[in-house]
Amino acid sequence: MKKLLVLLIAVSFFACNSGEKKTESETAAPAEIVEASLSIGGMTCEHCVASVTKGITGVEGIETVAVTLDDSTAIVKYNAAAVEMDDIKKAVEKRGYTVKSVE
Repeated sequence: MKKLLVLLIAVSFFACNSGEKKTESETAAPAEIVEASLSIGGMTCEHCVASVTKGITGVEGIETVAVTLDDSTAIVKYNAAAVEMDDIKKAVEKRGYTVKSVE
């Protein structure tokens, strides 16, 4: 009986994960939200707008995207600690459009 009690105590000790663990927020890089305006070349219709929006939104670390056809721009808010501007440009170019400039 005593051995069973010791075994139960040992199992409960290891099962509860009492060791110190870092939470995801402690190990992840802090968010650095940046806003950029991209001038997009080649957009001619609302389907183009939807395609560019979908391409940029699919990149990990993107917070928001607003693409407008009138001035062919994309306003992008993204976590600079998680994604680089080159990744966003590649997502646009993969859809068949060009990034003329970034502000």
